[in-house]
Amino acid sequence: MEIQQPQSSVVPLSLLIDYLVQKTYHDLIVLSELLPRKSDVERKTSIYQFSNRTHQQFVRLLALVKWACKASRVDKCTEIIMFLDKQASLFVETANNLFFVANDSVKDACVPVLNLQSAVDVMVGGTYSRLPTAIRDKIIPKGSLSSKEKADTLDQITRIIEQRLVLCRVPMRFKSVIIKRGFVELTVPHIFSVKLTVTNDDFKQPWRLLSFDVLVQNPLTDDPRPPIHYNQKEYLTQLMASRLFNPEVEPLQDLCTVAYSFGLLLQLEILYTQAITMKNNAWKSSIIILDYQPGRILMIGYWRDLPLLGAQNAALVIYNNPDLDPLGSYKVDHRPDILYIPTQDAVRLDESNLSLEQLLLDSIKHRAHQFLSNLKDRLLKIPNLTIEEGYESAFIDEELKVRYYDNILLTFSVYIYTGVIFCECNYKLVPQELMKAVNENGPLLEPLQKIRTQVAMLTIKTKLVSMEVKHHLSLNITNTRDFPQLVAMTTAFYLRFKNNNQYCMVMDLSSDKLEYFLLKIAPVVKTMDNKHVIQFRVISCIKMNEIPVFGIQDISILDPIDVFVLVERAILYTLLIEEWKKKGQRCLGDVPLCYNKNYCVRLLTLPTNHAVLKQLLKDLTVHVHCLSPSVIKYTLAFHTRHPSLPANTIGIVQPIYSSALKVVVDKFSIYWRGVHYLFTLVYNYQALLPGATPPLGKIIRYNFNSAVISYTIDSKEYKVYIDPKQNKFNLRFFTTESGDPNPHSLIRDHLEHELGIHACIFKLLVTLHRTVHMCRVLYNLPQVTYFGLLKGVPTYRTLWTYLIHSSNSVRLVYKNNMAVDIMCYKSNSYGLKDASLTLGSSSKTMRYSAIYLLPKLIDVISKKVDDATYEAMVAPVVSPTDSKYPAASPGTPGYPQSHPATPSTGTGGYPQPGTPGHPSQPATPSGYPNPSPIQSKPQPSPQNPSPFVQPNPSPLGAPSPAIMSLMSPQTPQYMPPSPAPVPSPGSGYMQQPSPGGHPQNILGSPNYRNPTSQTSYGITPSPSGGTKTQARVYRSTSTIYFNRKMLEALLDPKSNPFGGKRPALENLITASLRKRHIVTVVPDVKGLSLRSNELMSTTLSHELAYYKFSIDPTLQSLQLSVKSLRDSFWNKYLTDTLCSYFSLKVASPPFEISAIPSFLRILGSPKDILLQFINIMSLEMNKENEFQWSLSLYLIIPPEIDYTAHGLQAGISGIIFSNTKILFYVRLSHHHRPNNPVVIPLVYDTTANNIKIPDIHPSDYMTQRIQAHLKVNHPGSTGANGVIVSSLIELLQNLDPSFPSKQSFQPKPS
Repeated sequence: MEIQQPQSSVVPLSLLIDYLVQKTYHDLIVLSELLPRKSDVERKTSIYQFSNRTHQQFVRLLALVKWACKASRVDKCTEIIMFLDKQASLFVETANNLFFVANDSVKDACVPVLNLQSAVDVMVGGTYSRLPTAIRDKIIPKGSLSSKEKADTLDQITRIIEQRLVLCRVPMRFKSVIIKRGFVELTVPHIFSVKLTVTNDDFKQPWRLLSFDVLVQNPLTDDPRPPIHYNQKEYLTQLMASRLFNPEVEPLQDLCTVAYSFGLLLQLEILYTQAITMKNNAWKSSIIILDYQPGRILMIGYWRDLPLLGAQNAALVIYNNPDLDPLGSYKVDHRPDILYIPTQDAVRLDESNLSLEQLLLDSIKHRAHQFLSNLKDRLLKIPNLTIEEGYESAFIDEELKVRYYDNILLTFSVYIYTGVIFCECNYKLVPQELMKAVNENGPLLEPLQKIRTQVAMLTIKTKLVSMEVKHHLSLNITNTRDFPQLVAMTTAFYLRFKNNNQYCMVMDLSSDKLEYFLLKIAPVVKTMDNKHVIQFRVISCIKMNEIPVFGIQDISILDPIDVFVLVERAILYTLLIEEWKKKGQRCLGDVPLCYNKNYCVRLLTLPTNHAVLKQLLKDLTVHVHCLSPSVIKYTLAFHTRHPSLPANTIGIVQPIYSSALKVVVDKFSIYWRGVHYLFTLVYNYQALLPGATPPLGKIIRYNFNSAVISYTIDSKEYKVYIDPKQNKFNLRFFTTESGDPNPHSLIRDHLEHELGIHACIFKLLVTLHRTVHMCRVLYNLPQVTYFGLLKGVPTYRTLWTYLIHSSNSVRLVYKNNMAVDIMCYKSNSYGLKDASLTLGSSSKTMRYSAIYLLPKLIDVISKKVDDATYEAMVAPVVSPTDSKYPAASPGTPGYPQSHPATPSTGTGGYPQPGTPGHPSQPATPSGYPNPSPIQSKPQPSPQNPSPFVQPNPSPLGAPSPAIMSLMSPQTPQYMPPSPAPVPSPGSGYMQQPSPGGHPQNILGSPNYRNPTSQTSYGITPSPSGGTKTQARVYRSTSTIYFNRKMLEALLDPKSNPFGGKRPALENLITASLRKRHIVTVVPDVKGLSLRSNELMSTTLSHELAYYKFSIDPTLQSLQLSVKSLRDSFWNKYLTDTLCSYFSLKVASPPFEISAIPSFLRILGSPKDILLQFINIMSLEMNKENEFQWSLSLYLIIPPEIDYTAHGLQAGISGIIFSNTKILFYVRLSHHHRPNNPVVIPLVYDTTANNIKIPDIHPSDYMTQRIQAHLKVNHPGSTGANGVIVSSLIELLQNLDPSFPSKQSFQPKPS
């Protein structure tokens, strides 16, 4: 930047500082562009000189600044001098202006000589036709050339250029000569390009240079501009232009020589820069710059100190001799020389892509090929080694693959950074010795043999991992000298059998052909240095190659692991045959099979007395397969062509597994026992099929190990799976094709027990057909859980509980309060009896049980449902003092005694053993237990009464023919008892869930409460925790007999003749329980008293009215009626509202026991409180009001509220009265927030006559809004509705339902 000096020679300090800063920045930019092209020493020198020079300049500037800050007098003098200089400049400027005025303006202002000639022309002719020449030359512009003239001129210049190029010598380096638009463009590709033209047609005039462009580029940068500075380019342009004026040489030749020399110099400089970058980055110490001369030579060394190169360094040389050939290009050479490089693959410098790394990689590739070629020549001399296909004449991806002994694949590759030859094996081994021999030109045969040994050991170890076999590289044998075969082994591998430690197999790997030896050894313990050392003594040594194993003459052709498995199987088969012989069972020995080359053992004797099974056992074969040293698989194969077997019998039994040879025979004996029992069942049932019309079921699959039986009931096909395991028959029930579950899963345990006792499929099918309708009805009972069913229990509970006494008798319990026993006699005959007395309830609470109304309900159903018949039979029952279950027991008066029945051979029955058409059941095999899971037949007990008995004459007279038909001889008379005693209520006995997936609840489940803890029902707990029982005589227990239609009408929700979603029996029980609970709770309710308690109704007395709770005529619900004592208070609106709310919210299902105390407290409240709560009920039931919110009153504490810490837990009564306060819960719902209702507790203070939210309730944005609305209704402003109703109406009308933003709501601490 050029500074304009003022006339007074004074420079501003700011201008001086700006100048110095800009100059420093300019020098720094130039230095950064020039440094990469210099050597390390030159760069350091330039940086030091720049730093020193810049430092001195800024030191001087600092001294000047410090001096200027303190020179106040100098400043004053400077101002005076500047003022004087300004005055002087004004004088000079005035003098100059006067000079210009005198010489220019004044001269032009003088009166010129009059032009008389022009004046005469104007006066005579009236025109002025002659214009002065000066005016024409200065004012009228000259005309420009036209496009045609321009084109002609350019064409003329182009012809002149063509003539000059023909007459002069154009260098051969110019590969492109383009003449166009008056200039010629000469280009040396990737080096430089010039544009020339001429000014005239004189051939002696020099060429005129228009432009000069450098085309050399660095491919490692993204900048398309040449790697030179702008100043360098200007200098080169001037230099090239000066070369065109030298008359002593050819101008074009001289220009090409100079420009080409600069291009070569720049190319080598770029390669040198790339070498430095590679050395500092990826390649690091792998390369070294051996020599560099700008424009002449660049030598890069790699692969230093390699034995394959004779301790020399491999080098890549890029050189050129400008003295001999100024226009010659760079050549590439290798040190030492690489032989056998094809001409088409020779390494050349690509001027279009200057990449030193690519040149180096090409050189390394050719040298690696030479290394691998020499290695291939060495490897071909080794026997049993072949070159992999595709690598005979070329190398794929710089790799050489060879195969040794057909299983070892070796891959040789050269590491590009060091030149070391690496070797990889397909078995993931690292052959260090082989790599050392390859890189040091050592012998290769011995390392290859070691690799083969390692691969063989590794292969065997890998295959033996799953077999858990002990393997050793050496074995401490004491008597090796006694066996020359062991002494000759140089490399051996020892394999010991896990289950047979006395045997050991040895593999000799020292020779080309594997040799196997079987040793029988014995351990010897010796003490050495006070330590016990285990050694082995060889008893015998057998060479396995000379002995055929399982028919294989030469085992050396097999895989080593296959040889081991064959030998182990041979040992196992030998020991297994010996073990079976010890048990007295004959076997044929190992017999070859025709499939999979496996072998098996054929047993000739098995324990059985069944004649048909003996015939099938003639060809029975036990296939023994050794899956591993610890797992042996057994498979039984039968012939299935016997006429007594099902048509679809499968002869191959599912395999069984054993883990040790010692328990093989015992496990097989247990397994065979199950096969024997199942065959007896199937054979006996197949013998009964021809006499059964129609058959109850058919065996659709049988494989001697399991059977699947299909039976059809009501056009639905069911399947049961029989599996004899763990000394019992296991039953599994499948779902139907439509996806319906099998209801018999409820009584599965009892069916298994009966099958184990009777050992008869026919009896099983009879029971299944008889009980299907009862099980289906029980299975379809509602299983939905409800909240608040039990008093003070804040959890979800179910309503029904099952107690399965037997396959024909079920106790059905409702909420541990009511229970009935349901007995099944035939598919269309059932019995029902009250079992509530067994639950431990007192006589007071059981005075009016729902079961007493059951005959009336059944009578109503029989009149409403066609074909629904019933008949009742009453028998007195005495409760013993020492029984937890006050039910009938044998020996008591009125208890029907059981009589053994003999099934007949009539239609629908089954023939007795010994009768024609029924073969006698064979005896049990000797030494085997009875097939029944329970050895002795239990007798009927009070807990398991058998319904299949002949009843004694009852006080009502002789039974009717319908009742007698239930006891017909065609029905199986024996009902087996339960496999385990029925637990007492609260005993904690837990039964397993049903396999069918349906929840089978029992007394020990959480739904079944212990009645000893419920003192509110009149039960007094004893000091020992039990219940005090006294000898007392109850009313006669009624047994009601009915058919299937009546059963479905009672228990099936879909068949309820009165409608609804609940069974008719459940509706009766819930109505009775509600009525009974009202009687229990009313003594604790203030304002109410019990006026009367009858079978169908209960009346409560209040100061305002009588409240009568009565069961409706259909016995399905409990109704409320109000009889007014003060006509001035009650009206039809209040009475209808109260009764409707009781029917919809209290008496409707589900039965919430905690809701009744809340409703009774409302009924017993004072007049004003009762009126307000009735209005709240009206607001809840009236859905057509115009409020934006809808209201719901909670009779129990909802699960959304958690006040457990304050003694208020969810599920208990939600309306609580104290002396002066009333607590109740409401729910507010809005259509704009359907998933976010507001549940809040409210406290009404009768003394202060206000309503508020309790302090224990958490404070959120809705609580704050509601609290603000409640403050509006202060005492004295309530009107006729009262504080509670007016406050709720205020909330329903004006409460804001919107959600707050995150910034606007800040919750207050609760």
